[in-house]
Amino acid sequence: MPRNPFAFDVKPINLWGNPKPERKRQLTNAQKIYCWENNSHICHICSKRVDKFSDAEFDHKRAFSKGGATSGSNVKIVHRQCNRLKGSKSLSETKKLLGIKSKSKRKHKIRRKSNRSTNPFGIQPISLPRLRF
Repeated sequence: MPRNPFAFDVKPINLWGNPKPERKRQLTNAQKIYCWENNSHICHICSKRVDKFSDAEFDHKRAFSKGGATSGSNVKIVHRQCNRLKGSKSLSETKKLLGIKSKSKRKHKIRRKSNRSTNPFGIQPISLPRLRF
């Protein structure tokens, strides 16, 4: 067959530049089931047990609206009510709102007195009482 001289491929031109590729926001059903089976059934916000799969939601630890990815490392199991309360707030803000004290992860360093003396003569300094005038 002869080729039609008037048929040609036209690519649409975007005058405002290329749009950002859309990021995936929701988990697929397979990802939800995998997350449910491979994690403890404890709500990440209130630390109570999530009994039913239908009561569970999968929350972004770092909110999607604030740049959080939809991946297994950023998604946790939470109660439906806890997730609705959290919204785009951080976990610490939500726990304060609920009145839950969060555990501190900071370990305080214990200062120990060294056996070495900074004085080269080995004489311990004498502590004098403070005088008030």
